[in-house]
Amino acid sequence: MKLSKQQIVALINEELTKTDKSEIKTLINKTLDKEVAKAVKKEVEKAMKSKELKGDVGDIAKDVLKKLYKDLSMHHPYIIDRIKV
Repeated sequence: MKLSKQQIVALINEELTKTDKSEIKTLINKTLDKEVAKAVKKEVEKAMKSKELKGDVGDIAKDVLKKLYKDLSMHHPYIIDRIKV
């Protein structure tokens, strides 16, 4: 099917409806979500291989556990007493 020049111009100039716009927006969002998720996953995996980051994560985990233990022992000693040994 061959279109005339006028038909092509008419197709190009045709306004998009709200439905068309929302469909395009949905398609773009889905594509962007997938691409962003892939990029973030790749960067996190790359960063997790770093020894420096592993050390930082370990230090943060230790601090959290120390604070949790301190809070439990000071404010909720009955919880520690309920632990079966």
